[in-house]
Amino acid sequence: MFGYILANRDDLTPEQLGRYRACYCGLCKTLGERHGLSGRAALTYDMTFLVLLLSSLYEPECEQGQERCAIHPAKPHSYWRNRITEYAADMNVALAYYNCLDNWRDDRSLPGFAEAKLLEKKCESIRRLYPRQLRAVEYSLAELARLEAAKTAGPDAAAGCFGTLMGELFVLCEDRWSVPLRRMGAALGKFIYILDAYDDLPRDRRAGSYNPLLSMDGPDLPRRCHDILTMLIAECAAEFEKLPVLEDAALLRNILYSGVWTKFVQIENKGRKKAPPQEKKGGAPEGGDR
Repeated sequence: MFGYILANRDDLTPEQLGRYRACYCGLCKTLGERHGLSGRAALTYDMTFLVLLLSSLYEPECEQGQERCAIHPAKPHSYWRNRITEYAADMNVALAYYNCLDNWRDDRSLPGFAEAKLLEKKCESIRRLYPRQLRAVEYSLAELARLEAAKTAGPDAAAGCFGTLMGELFVLCEDRWSVPLRRMGAALGKFIYILDAYDDLPRDRRAGSYNPLLSMDGPDLPRRCHDILTMLIAECAAEFEKLPVLEDAALLRNILYSGVWTKFVQIENKGRKKAPPQEKKGGAPEGGDR
């Protein structure tokens, strides 16, 4: 349920793209230092967005540099990071741990079980640092698992669980910005859940597995799903615009107004490629011989 919050790189300036990559590299470096290779393997662009957002809001002092790494050894690359990068790295590992447990419970995935064991002790230390956030993650995922097991919940209830989870992760501390941040994270979490369900729908339909969008299945599902996603990202963007964000504001708007739709477009294109050819009135498939 991760990897959906991306930038639209085609619309970024070279400077913005460099800033985005350096943030990602800073998060990767921090994950490696705080949690080792197993933590670094959990890296996502979703948490890169959170680093950009909270760093722009709170403006902490940053460390900047260049280095080579095992993944990109050919030439040095830039990175930047700060105390919020450390927070995002810890949240990244916690989410990865619970995602692995979920894969083990759902599919008896041995790789998921093995990775969860590697991350288990790290997650315990993160829980001591951030008890509010981890309680929210555990409660929300347990409630989501209950709804999915019952196979009766519609998209609103199920998406609401993931929205609650993301809302708490967006709140670094309770202050004057916690209300819009919590609302922004909740709307974005719902967006992620619905988009993930839409992505999984063909597979779940074939397997007979639970998917909250199956209750809406029909020819107009793509339009209805698009409408729901539009409403949710509009709520998210409205809360974002309440925040006094200056640095990286254009980059953050690129992600919220354009980049988040990248995966939806990919899903739609994949569906069109797999769709059977439309027949013309003469009976021959479109593009075929008459």
